[in-house]
Amino acid sequence: MIKVIAFSNQKGGVGKTTSAVNIGAYLASQGKRVLLIDLDPQANMTKGLGIEEPEISIYGVLLGEQKIKAFPIRENLVLVPGSYGMSSFEKVKGDDLDKEFLLKEVIDPLKPKFDFILLDCPPALGLITINALAAADQVYIPLEAQIFGVDGLNKVLEIVEKVRKRINPKLEIGGVFFTRYNDRKILARDTADDLRELLKNKVLKTTIRENVALQEAPSLGKDVFTYAPDSHGARDYAKLTEEILQK
Repeated sequence: MIKVIAFSNQKGGVGKTTSAVNIGAYLASQGKRVLLIDLDPQANMTKGLGIEEPEISIYGVLLGEQKIKAFPIRENLVLVPGSYGMSSFEKVKGDDLDKEFLLKEVIDPLKPKFDFILLDCPPALGLITINALAAADQVYIPLEAQIFGVDGLNKVLEIVEKVRKRINPKLEIGGVFFTRYNDRKILARDTADDLRELLKNKVLKTTIRENVALQEAPSLGKDVFTYAPDSHGARDYAKLTEEILQK
């Protein structure tokens, strides 16, 4: 059964893009048909997978100016590129009556072709993120296990609840998981323990350790499984994805 998953956090630099790419890559390696959609105006997912200046982007598709095109990344994995133009999305489409459902209208016809559609959201809770949550079945929230890293969590949980009540009643929080995790740091362990106590089973058991391969892979246009399949980063994302598959 097709599952649409959004990766969201209003704080930048917490590993949304890294997580979406590598979870998608692992799913693809297991024979799942995966579509990535880059919704972030910074287009880091697009650049990090080696696509420069694509002639078609999700922005043009959402404006109704282009037909959707997915670029092949590896076997079973394709990408609809992002665009810097997405920064104008709310200004351009903010007055439309169906503005919250533009992405859903694009995604729904594609569902028979894929097992998973993964949405990389921008670090903001504006109209782009609302579109992602309106189209998604689940939202996963990556964050760092430190005080400032969890500051925005309540706002994300709040907007998810609003979207569920008003726009998308099937939306659920798949889980929260920690990135750049270092269990040798007392603060990281304490923060993780506090959140597990607060959110119970919504905090995933798997953590993503600090790992240089995860930083290097995007500069070469690769996911971590292609770049360094034996790295801690690859092992952690494989384990995390297996945990997500059990949800």
